[in-house]
Amino acid sequence: MRYRYMALLASSSVLISSAALAQETNVAQEAAPTSVADIMVTARKRTERLQDVPISVNVTSGEDLASADVRNLEALSGAVPNLHIQATPGNNAIYIRGIGSSPGNLAFEQSVGLFVDGTYAGRGRQFAAPFLDVASVEVLRGAQGALFGKNTAAGAINITSNGPRSTREFATTVTGTIDGDNGFEVSQILSGPITDKFLARAALKYSDNEGWLENTTTGDGNPGREDMIGRIVLDYLASDTLTFRLKLEGASQDLTGQPMSSVGPGSSKGFTRQVSPNVPDFDNTDSFNGVLTINKDFANGITLTSITGYSSFEYDKRIDSDFTAADLLRSTFQEEFSQISQEVRLTSSNDGPLTWIVGAYAHTNDMAMYQASSISMGPLNGTSRRWFDQENNSFSLYGQGTYTFNDQWRVTAGLRQTWEDKSAEQTRATNGVLPPTWVNTPLSGQRDESQMDPSVQVQYTHSRDVMFYASYAKGSKAGGFVGAQSTGGQDAFEFEGETSQSLELGTKLTLLDGQATLNIAAYTSKFEDLQVSGFNAATNAFITTNAASAKSQGVEVEGNWRVNSSVSVSGSLAYNDATYDSYPTAPCIWKNGVPPAANCVEDIGGTTLPRAPKWSGAFNVNIDHPLENGLRVLADATVRGRSGTYLEENYSPSSYQDSFSKVDLRLGLAAADDSWTLALIGRNLTNEWTASHSFGTPFIAGSQTYVVDPGRVVSIQLGLRY
Repeated sequence: MRYRYMALLASSSVLISSAALAQETNVAQEAAPTSVADIMVTARKRTERLQDVPISVNVTSGEDLASADVRNLEALSGAVPNLHIQATPGNNAIYIRGIGSSPGNLAFEQSVGLFVDGTYAGRGRQFAAPFLDVASVEVLRGAQGALFGKNTAAGAINITSNGPRSTREFATTVTGTIDGDNGFEVSQILSGPITDKFLARAALKYSDNEGWLENTTTGDGNPGREDMIGRIVLDYLASDTLTFRLKLEGASQDLTGQPMSSVGPGSSKGFTRQVSPNVPDFDNTDSFNGVLTINKDFANGITLTSITGYSSFEYDKRIDSDFTAADLLRSTFQEEFSQISQEVRLTSSNDGPLTWIVGAYAHTNDMAMYQASSISMGPLNGTSRRWFDQENNSFSLYGQGTYTFNDQWRVTAGLRQTWEDKSAEQTRATNGVLPPTWVNTPLSGQRDESQMDPSVQVQYTHSRDVMFYASYAKGSKAGGFVGAQSTGGQDAFEFEGETSQSLELGTKLTLLDGQATLNIAAYTSKFEDLQVSGFNAATNAFITTNAASAKSQGVEVEGNWRVNSSVSVSGSLAYNDATYDSYPTAPCIWKNGVPPAANCVEDIGGTTLPRAPKWSGAFNVNIDHPLENGLRVLADATVRGRSGTYLEENYSPSSYQDSFSKVDLRLGLAAADDSWTLALIGRNLTNEWTASHSFGTPFIAGSQTYVVDPGRVVSIQLGLRY
């Protein structure tokens, strides 16, 4: 039964390919090979051709996301080298080139900035809803401080939603999952002009899935997920030079059960989990986001842009945090968050030797967090409750200019100055008999800091098809406070900011008369005071510190080849060497199978960072071939993989994720005019077991808990356009 769906997909492929080949002799001679289409990006806050941008950028179109049934960033990360999304009991974390903010501190902001339609999201749940009607996802590797600002020391992810179009567009997509994560998803797109000046686009999605882990206690699938998300985008074309765009989006996500499985000594990993009967085990999030974008074009070619953003969410999460059938430990996570942001910028035209952009950005946000831990284990029987409140204000000025000396040489320089303040208070209450490290002392703090982040890029363009570049960029991430922690005193409440400096050499080539592209980047990034949070299973607490320094260096290669009008091939490969240069205050790590002693500290300089595989890559073949009867045969196969890496800061052997590869396949038929598409989609067809996160099971020696990735998932997808 293991290969039942592989056989189904393989036989379908043979049948479809045979049908195509049988008709090829009757079809007119195939058209000449076509060129790889130009990919347009906004990585530098203006629309440019990817091959002209002097930084390492991976771009995935919304159409590709939808057709492959990639529903969120976690699913996307497997196909993008040097990108890792870590799901945990508290928050998700994003890593680029092995660097990110470990999610143990629930008040952490990311080292990888997330931007959605121009709005900054420092909290993982601000835009945690599944992908909906996305135009593109850009992964910008390396420090991006000059243009994108704070908390982009390791990189940035820039997501752009589709807007209204001047022609009517109605589309419905229904996806039914029949194996691995049974359920369905329905999305609806309505777009078009209301008047000659008003355009609107509405997108709706509802999904209900059972999960990919078997809960042997309840008999249900986990994590069961019910998602509802809706968005409306309104464009007002006031004149030829003045436009307004308003985006409003709301989402509700209800999750039952966690994607977590504990493995005790002598047990084996699998797609199962146990929980304590009748213990709450859910994660519910409601979010709302709004963005108003105004563009005013002036006669001299300068454009004034204003982006006003509002973002909020609240969530309630309860978990059986001993992750076993015994009722030993329960945890509650709750948070309310809101943010208002404003950006104003002036952008020059693309004419003349000097192009530039200048702007100002400000935001204020408030966080109210509550966490509780209840323990019932031997002599221990009690509860720790924590309330954490934080206010953050940030303001920055930035500018970037590009000077073109001649047809070959150009230099770009950018600079951002950021001022930031944070204040936080935490109160704690305890009752009963608790571990001695669980304390009830109140904590408070105030931080004021500033950072200057410059960048420089030098480009040599031999022709439109050949470009070389060298770049330097500095990035920074503000310091902060440890949120809602049961352990630690005032001396451990605050941590410092981190900085990074990145050097990159690269080339972007267009080959074979436009049929292929090849982009290569070699980089080295140095991080100072890297913020790290590691879990201590003995105390059920995370220890947050600043590592002295770390380095990430490697090479990334990405290519596309349009073989002919029907067949495209793409691939990407990354080698990354990310290590601590010096970390003298690190909690001791496992060595030669021996666990570290309690309260031990050592310098782990020279150790590879966790969640930083040396190798990662993906290879894809896409076929879109017309048949004589007016239909099109579709096939898309992807192999993606990574080398082994540790998933826990203490380098426990049990946390080591072995190297793996996964196979995805999509087979379908479509009308010539795209009015309908029917496809069979398989992800992780070989049913590889992998985890995105791992930690020692609290208070249970020898047991390890994993956040398990989906196994084999097979779906049928119907798309209609009318």
